[in-house]
Amino acid sequence: MESKDSLQSFDNDPIEDHRKFVEAKNMRKQAEEDAKLLFNRIALLKQEEAKAIRSIEETRKRAREIMEVRARNLENQKKKEELKQAKEEEEKEKASHYRAEKERLKSARSMTREEMLGKLKAEVQQIKQSKQESKSIREKQRQEELNQKSDAANQIKREQKEAERRKKEKELQRKEKARIELQRKIEEENKIRAEKEAEIARMEQEELELIQRLQNSQILQKSVYDQLEQALSGNPDSVAFLTAPSLPETNAIK
Repeated sequence: MESKDSLQSFDNDPIEDHRKFVEAKNMRKQAEEDAKLLFNRIALLKQEEAKAIRSIEETRKRAREIMEVRARNLENQKKKEELKQAKEEEEKEKASHYRAEKERLKSARSMTREEMLGKLKAEVQQIKQSKQESKSIREKQRQEELNQKSDAANQIKREQKEAERRKKEKELQRKEKARIELQRKIEEENKIRAEKEAEIARMEQEELELIQRLQNSQILQKSVYDQLEQALSGNPDSVAFLTAPSLPETNAIK
């Protein structure tokens, strides 16, 4: 009996496993279905949110447009008021000017003939005085221009004289420099000439001494030749002469 129950329990295990598998599969499908439904709800919520945002933006845009139109209307109204006020001010100014001109003409008509003549004379005198002043000013300007031209001419003459003086001074300096240089060259030439003349004098003295020594040598040589001939001819005195010391050299003429 116990063995039979054990066998039955063993046989029921695959069924239980299959049941658990089916249950797990159904739970998985249910979870997927729930997830799908949740995803769709979220998508719908996002769509509604996007619609709400678009509606808000459109409302804001419409509000801005209304405010801009209102602002433009207010600005136009303000400009109209300013133009109206400016026109009124201009009309007031014209009216005031017209009244002032009318009063001036009225005063002018009420002036007596003597007053008009006096005023006219005063104006003529003023014109004459203005002309005289203008003439004096022109004369003064002309005199100033003449003075400026004269000063300019004198300045040019002074500059020319100064240039001529500097030119002459430079020429004198050049000549003086040339004279000094020439004097230096003359002194240098004289120095060289004096050195050469001293050298020539020394060489001439040396030449005289050499000539004198040569003459003495020639005299001695002739005497030796003569004594040699006498010795060869058998004269006994010639032997003593040949053994005698040489004659002293004669000093050169100074």
